[in-house]
Amino acid sequence: MKNNLLEHIILYVIVACVALIIATLARLSATAMGFDSFTAFMVFIVVIAIQVVIYLSIHVFLQGLMLPWIGKGLSKIPYFKDKMKVSPTPTPIRTDETTIEPPSLEDIRKEQQQNKIREQEEKLNIALDYTKKTFALYVSDEEIETLCGNLKIYVDKLGTDNLQSIKTKDLSIIDIRHFGWNIWNFFKPRNQMDIAHFLKIVFSDIFKDVEVESIKSHLKDDELKGIIKIRENLFSL
Repeated sequence: MKNNLLEHIILYVIVACVALIIATLARLSATAMGFDSFTAFMVFIVVIAIQVVIYLSIHVFLQGLMLPWIGKGLSKIPYFKDKMKVSPTPTPIRTDETTIEPPSLEDIRKEQQQNKIREQEEKLNIALDYTKKTFALYVSDEEIETLCGNLKIYVDKLGTDNLQSIKTKDLSIIDIRHFGWNIWNFFKPRNQMDIAHFLKIVFSDIFKDVEVESIKSHLKDDELKGIIKIRENLFSL
């Protein structure tokens, strides 16, 4: 910006000097021709005015022709050469656009597996909450913890070897069957024999004289009877 201003100043000085020289020569010529001082001065003013008009007319031409020439001249002078050095315009760093690759089959499998685990954990928590609320009045705190541990074994399909029996009060065989059906229905598809074996072992005092096959066959009997009712969906609790 400073370099451009200097070039314009030099251009205007050159034009002004040339205009004054021409106007002075015109005044001297008028004096030599016998005109009085006032007339010679008017000639001087008129010539300058004409030159201003002419300069404005060819201003664009002078800028295109003279400024480059002045700039080159200044660039040869050591003092102005350093001043006129222009820092190169920084080239913007072009960063390649990040290519979004579609997920691999392995990534999809991992994501689906994680979703399945989260869904299973959510359902387990709902089932545990249902179990605690259902047996809170009929089983001791210790027995409820045991029952919840048994339920986790059932949900994780870890077999029956580690199941522990508990004792209840005021609950009938119908209530326990309904509880078993509600749990089986919530985690289906599962073989009903799995929940029948679960009930047979965990509530051994109630089902001591009942065969596993019989438990399976009567899980949903007498839906409207008992303390524990049949629930089609534990999510609505």
